Amino acid sequence: MPIYEYKCEDCGTVSEFIVFSADEEVACRSCSSKKLSKLMSAHNTTSSSGPAPMPGFGGGCCGDPGTCGSPGGCCAC
Repeated sequence: MPIYEYKCEDCGTVSEFIVFSADEEVACRSCSSKKLSKLMSAHNTTSSSGPAPMPGFGGGCCGDPGTCGSPGGCCAC
């Protein structure tokens, strides 16, 4: 059962509704208007393994671990 956010075009109230079917009608909880616009919501997920590493980033100043300060390295730390 998806949860959708709607904004009332009459009073501006934003509400969440659990929608059981595509043809279900929803009404504003504040003013009972049926003039509602569906809002885009951010997708929310969680992971037990933590954030994914950034591709191509190795952690050194040049992007390669252990190159900082070595001969031919791009920086001196």
